[in-house]
Amino acid sequence: MKKNNLSFNKIIKSANKLIPGISQLLGKRPDMYLKDNSWPTFYKKAKGVNIWGLDGTKYYDFSMMSAGTSVLGYADNDIGKTAIKIIKSGSISTLNPPEDVELAELLIKDNPWAGGVKFARTGGESMAIAVRLARAFTRKEKILFCGYHGWHDWYLSANLKSKKNLDFHLLPGLRTEGIPKGLKGTLIPFRFNNWKDLEKVVKKNAKSSAAIVMEPCREDLPEKNYILEIRKIANKYKCLLIFDEITSGWRLNSGGTYKILKVNPDIVVYGKTIANGIPMSAIVGRKKIMSYALKTFISSVFWTEKLGPACALTFIKKHKKLKVSKKLISVGKKVKKIWIKTAKANGLKIEVSGIDPLASFKIITDNWPATLTYFIQEMLKLKILANDKCYANYKHDNKSLKIYENACNIVFNKISTIHKNGDILKKLDGPVKEMGFNRLTKK
Repeated sequence: MKKNNLSFNKIIKSANKLIPGISQLLGKRPDMYLKDNSWPTFYKKAKGVNIWGLDGTKYYDFSMMSAGTSVLGYADNDIGKTAIKIIKSGSISTLNPPEDVELAELLIKDNPWAGGVKFARTGGESMAIAVRLARAFTRKEKILFCGYHGWHDWYLSANLKSKKNLDFHLLPGLRTEGIPKGLKGTLIPFRFNNWKDLEKVVKKNAKSSAAIVMEPCREDLPEKNYILEIRKIANKYKCLLIFDEITSGWRLNSGGTYKILKVNPDIVVYGKTIANGIPMSAIVGRKKIMSYALKTFISSVFWTEKLGPACALTFIKKHKKLKVSKKLISVGKKVKKIWIKTAKANGLKIEVSGIDPLASFKIITDNWPATLTYFIQEMLKLKILANDKCYANYKHDNKSLKIYENACNIVFNKISTIHKNGDILKKLDGPVKEMGFNRLTKK
């Protein structure tokens, strides 16, 4: 970002003054990338895998593609045509959109074990709805969980009992101001794919819990026997199994990754990319459970607008037709290969992890936060938005991948040279970045 860009300087100054954190999403706060106002922060337009900053600079997006919302690429033509048509016809009215019914039919067809659907517009609120339904249906209050499931009280209350409960799920030391103290002890964390926690935490608390809530896939798929055992425990103790597929859905296949595991949940929640960047989410569940939406109060006027479900229909049909998941897997494999190849060529030790469409890396160094900050800083100078994660996209073509590979090679070479001859901190243009979400491991 050009330092003399008055438009940027004016906006960032006003944002710092008026909007706490600048962004409405933790993952888009500029401090999560660079802390010296050199991160572009705001954009003028986005198309495919390119983003144009306020000064007109064109960047390639090889980071998280807006937290994974747009696997077809930004401003997809078919999604755009649907959106324009809906807006012209009136996106909301006193009556309900018939697209709700068509989308519900499509989702039930894709999830044949289910019998009912409720729609919302964001992932966090959808998970809150799923948990509300589980508590209403089972008449129990405790929730067993692993993974990240949003910002609402039910989830953050995990840290009321111990401020470390969310350390491996979200961020270490997360504060609980504003969370009712009466929720203390209602959230019980366990580690993903961890048999010890399964025995000592899940089995111990399942009887008194309304649900076992988990992301069925994040860094990796769980062991088949592990997820089968989770399903057996839920059945035995009459607690619901809720799969949060807000991030994992529509990556490895069309729909939920649970299909790969061949273990059906009682409720599955979809969001993020289900409408390729248009706000939309769906709670899909067994008929008896979903009927409890009429016995508790779940309602919002903007859950009745037409744009979200119409774009979701366009997305799902296009995703299946183009076999988008195959392309995402292929791109992810190529990105991982780029990291491994360029690291080896420059004498760097690297760890590469994650399912192919949600890949991440870590250079083995004494100061990873500073090294990552330097990587982001230098990639930005090469007109690439990057961090330690790359969410594969349908529009990541061979040309853009080659540009990314060349840039990684240049920056990895610089990192290698610095590690041999100097202090990485002295090469930073500003402070070390804030580190992002922690994710569950077996440890």
